[in-house]
Amino acid sequence: MPIDRRAFLAGAGATMAIPGATLATIAGPAPQRLFAATAMKNNIIANRFEAADMALPAIKLSDGKDVVRLDSLTGKTRIVTLWAEWCTPCLVEARDFAALRRRYAGADFDIVSVLTGSIQGLDFTRALARLQQSGVDGLPLLVEPHGGKRVMEKLSVNADGRGASLPCTLLVDRRGRIRARARGAPMDVDPTRAPPAPGGKPVIRILTEADKRALLTNGTHTLWGGAAGDAFAGALQKGLLDQV
Repeated sequence: MPIDRRAFLAGAGATMAIPGATLATIAGPAPQRLFAATAMKNNIIANRFEAADMALPAIKLSDGKDVVRLDSLTGKTRIVTLWAEWCTPCLVEARDFAALRRRYAGADFDIVSVLTGSIQGLDFTRALARLQQSGVDGLPLLVEPHGGKRVMEKLSVNADGRGASLPCTLLVDRRGRIRARARGAPMDVDPTRAPPAPGGKPVIRILTEADKRALLTNGTHTLWGGAAGDAFAGALQKGLLDQV
């Protein structure tokens, strides 16, 4: 099944079917909220993350100059955001991640973006240009070459194992282990949900190209761009992931 280009912001994401794919260490039947017993227990961003325990895979990526293995991301806590150029919510979220990185990145914490599942087969130069065109400045980039989707298939599988979702955000500890995962770009108002008819259920609205352009040009932010995102990034910088 081809990638579904519909954009779901609040909890799903555009999806690709992966027959037979499973990820038991991340996609269990009863997800555990990793930060439920910490000072971040009431943080709306922290509460989106499901607990996991899985090593980053040894998938080869490009950093624009050299080949870099994904499992080389060790030595500090990292937010790793998985994105693709067809996923407008990914680009909106990436702007907020770039701003957080400018405030919090350092010797013990960083934020990295990984392009995976590119329909256009973007190389590093074109992927970087796509981020910059969307107002994303200063966010480190790794690219799965030739439109590869191995990272997406391995790390952003849906709970039922029938597809993969973007955006997908991973929390990776100093050892290079994925400790938690969240799907979707969290927003105050989900533009993909139209108001329901009286007595009816919310309606999923497919974003038009005009909708997508508006999201990228009208200053839209995700919750990562607000107080909850700042508090959570600050806690990760101070070693929160080492304590759970």
